[in-house]
Amino acid sequence: MTEQPTKHFILQRITAILNIPFFMFFLYLLFIIPGMSYEAAVDLFQKPIILVLTLLLIINFSFHMKLGMQMVIEDYIHGKKNLKLALLLNNIFVSIVIMGCTYSLLTL
Repeated sequence: MTEQPTKHFILQRITAILNIPFFMFFLYLLFIIPGMSYEAAVDLFQKPIILVLTLLLIINFSFHMKLGMQMVIEDYIHGKKNLKLALLLNNIFVSIVIMGCTYSLLTL
């Protein structure tokens, strides 16, 4: 039982550290995209490096959010059924976000 909180703590810190360069990349995109035409923006996201970095950004941000919400759920939701349901919904939500964003980027 003591392994799980340590693993969670370490994963949360790793994703937080990874969020720093991903956030810088996100800011870069925020500054260059507004001046682009739609076609130029689509071309940008069709470049493999931009596509992969954007997908990794979405996955890392989403996983970090899942870990944070999991802590809140475990701390404030009482009762085994409610806890299991809330954790399941947290996982489903994050999966939908990742799949939706991935589909959107891959179908540009």
